[in-house]
Amino acid sequence: MIKFFRKIRQKLLQENRFSKYLLYAIGEIILVMIGILLALQVNNWNEKRIKHEQLLSVYQRILTDIENDVQELSSNLNYYTEIEFIFQRVIKDSITPDLFDVGLSRILTNYIASTNLNTTGVNQLKALNVNDSLSLKIIDVYDKMGLVVIDYYEKRINQQSEELVNIFRDNYDWYPEYMGKKIMQDNSSKELQDYFLYSSEYRHRVISNYQLYYVNYSSVLKASIEALKETGEELRLTLNKS
Repeated sequence: MIKFFRKIRQKLLQENRFSKYLLYAIGEIILVMIGILLALQVNNWNEKRIKHEQLLSVYQRILTDIENDVQELSSNLNYYTEIEFIFQRVIKDSITPDLFDVGLSRILTNYIASTNLNTTGVNQLKALNVNDSLSLKIIDVYDKMGLVVIDYYEKRINQQSEELVNIFRDNYDWYPEYMGKKIMQDNSSKELQDYFLYSSEYRHRVISNYQLYYVNYSSVLKASIEALKETGEELRLTLNKS
């Protein structure tokens, strides 16, 4: 093709037809420019297609992350939902020995594992540097659930649990018994049971921690689960359309 155009140029020059040569040269330049523009357009299309495929792949990863995170957060929420009736009985000062069998002595000293949100997909999304509404929403949801919210309350809960266990260790002879077995109403000493049944210190601690467990932490879990489920549904709709 290049040889063909060169022959035409040479022929026009030999025939001293400069005006036609000039028109031909301009036309050749225009054709070259069109070719370059088409090549750039094709390249842009390919880049957009590749980026879109990458985005869909990241979306699929995030959807899996969301499902796992909802499961973990729901497990923590279910635990506190299941034992809330014990808190209510203590708050209302209607404690009975049968509550030992459902965990009365442990509601303030059970440590909770720190929630580890699955952020691999979100970090990949940030690296793509996209700014569509769904991507921005996903990033915002995970940023709000991060260290500032969930981790903060879990650290407070575990810190107060440790402080109470240390009080038991330093002040009560039944501490080894408490640490050595699961406390039930028919397998524990009177001194230990009397503390949890009648101690105003313990009751006041339960009342104080109810705010932390149910007004703060559980509320954050509920809001996070709801936001994740809503975002997950939007992701499914987007992936199904693709």
